[in-house]
Amino acid sequence: MAKRDDSLAHVYAGALLDLAFEKGVHAEVLAELKAFEQVLGRVPQFVAFLNTPRIRREAKADVLAKVFGNRVSDYTLNFFRVVVDKRRQHLLPKMIAAFVDGYHERMGEVVVQVQSAVALEDGQKQRLARALKKKFDKEVILEERVNPRLLGGLVMRVGDTRIDGSLRSRLEAVGARLEAARVRSQDVYEDQG
Repeated sequence: MAKRDDSLAHVYAGALLDLAFEKGVHAEVLAELKAFEQVLGRVPQFVAFLNTPRIRREAKADVLAKVFGNRVSDYTLNFFRVVVDKRRQHLLPKMIAAFVDGYHERMGEVVVQVQSAVALEDGQKQRLARALKKKFDKEVILEERVNPRLLGGLVMRVGDTRIDGSLRSRLEAVGARLEAARVRSQDVYEDQG
């Protein structure tokens, strides 16, 4: 079922991407979908409302129009209406993720999620972006997040690939090597008896 859901999400996102790029409103639709995604993340009651099967589709479409009608483009609002009409609203998070990925791919960009123990300084961000641009041969969009548990270093995610250069992981690796090389005292000392 998950593969089918992913496929459906990509079909819907692809249709919206094609339309948004054709009409030249792709950046606007991207921003609107990201804002909508934040609402989904912050208001679980809204998600429950959208996903409740007993609530009529027309009622859901009316609420979407009242809440978002003046805040999003007609393209985005019509997309929401189609999704609700086809009873696919439970796939909205996957559709948004597929749209964002497709948008960056069409723009020749790669999104790199970066976690660091403290906020990166501008010079560090620029050096990191340059190095990543050279590695991926694409424009780099850095999405930063501070994670004090890292102690130091960086953890990066590019798509499904995770690059862990954090101090915590390095220390854990050293600890694992020390544990593997641990020597028992009877193996080292001679019996004096």
